[in-house]
Amino acid sequence: HTCPSENDLYDEYFNTRAQVAIPKNDLLPINSNNQICSKYGVHPDLPEIQRLYEENDLIFFANTGVMSQPVDKSNYNLLTNTRLFAHNFMQRETKRIDPYDSL
Repeated sequence: HTCPSENDLYDEYFNTRAQVAIPKNDLLPINSNNQICSKYGVHPDLPEIQRLYEENDLIFFANTGVMSQPVDKSNYNLLTNTRLFAHNFMQRETKRIDPYDSL
């Protein structure tokens, strides 16, 4: 929503999802600390999410997924069985994790 001009995440979002992108002025702003942007935007149909976040009763986890070891695009096929770059597979794998199971 509000980022330094050299790293405008809204522009990146809009350029990637132009046909379905939500106009910046329609997003519900949420303040952030210690992040690359000072504000982010929540879908306009989710005012309860905005309220909960602003009251410190909700947090966002960004860029999360299932990894058993550090990998990158050059070696993930050899080192993992998870399809790391497919959103639907990452959602499915994340639901299978038992947070109380030790590695």
